[in-house]
Amino acid sequence: MTSDFPSFAHGRLLIVVTRHGAGDRVARVARAAGARGGTILTGRGCAASRLLQLLCLADTEKDLVFVLAPAPDMQEIIAAVRSSPEVFRKTTGIGIVLNVNAIVRGALSTAAPKPEKPAERGRPQGEAMHDTAGQKPAGQQLIFAIVNAGYADDLMAAARAAGAGGGTILKARGTGTEADASFFGITIVPEKEVLLVLAPDETAPAIFEAVRTAPCLEEPGSGIIFSVAAEDFFPLGPGRGQAVR
Repeated sequence: MTSDFPSFAHGRLLIVVTRHGAGDRVARVARAAGARGGTILTGRGCAASRLLQLLCLADTEKDLVFVLAPAPDMQEIIAAVRSSPEVFRKTTGIGIVLNVNAIVRGALSTAAPKPEKPAERGRPQGEAMHDTAGQKPAGQQLIFAIVNAGYADDLMAAARAAGAGGGTILKARGTGTEADASFFGITIVPEKEVLLVLAPDETAPAIFEAVRTAPCLEEPGSGIIFSVAAEDFFPLGPGRGQAVR
């Protein structure tokens, strides 16, 4: 397979984590700003940080809004989500932006990608995202762990011990195959959990390793873990001018 990178649009994936019930409001504002659609998932926040609790990211039910759009359109979508009175006055949470091209390029390319300067990573030339103080936020990694049901809380405890401020847990299920176990002729599809942890570049390796080596994952097939560089992140709501820790 050849990888014709110029044929890909400069795609960006916006993930907004907010309180349960507010996801439709965020998706509505995003569509009005040019998004063609979005996907809303329900999860559970598990943050210990007082600031993250104020941002509505503590141990309560959450909505996760996924919006995929070309980079030029994403700039306008993010601006609308952050400034819309409908969101600003009624919704708190956090937005995370991932560079879809970097993920696709890494999956398709057989050669190692050329290193990029931090200011240029995952961004079309001339574009830049900044926090509310006008400064570019420090680098962040979004860590994903897909594990058997019941393990996510143990992994979150390991992540906290390594310096994580909090995370979000999603319910999921595995897909059935012929190799799956059966019970009275009925295929058992294991329940899964997905843990998402946003961490600064400085602490992300330690958190990643703590989760990867958690005792509950010693058995083969218990889960997988990977991380993706976050191109940008920002808080929503009245406290959005504060830095997220």
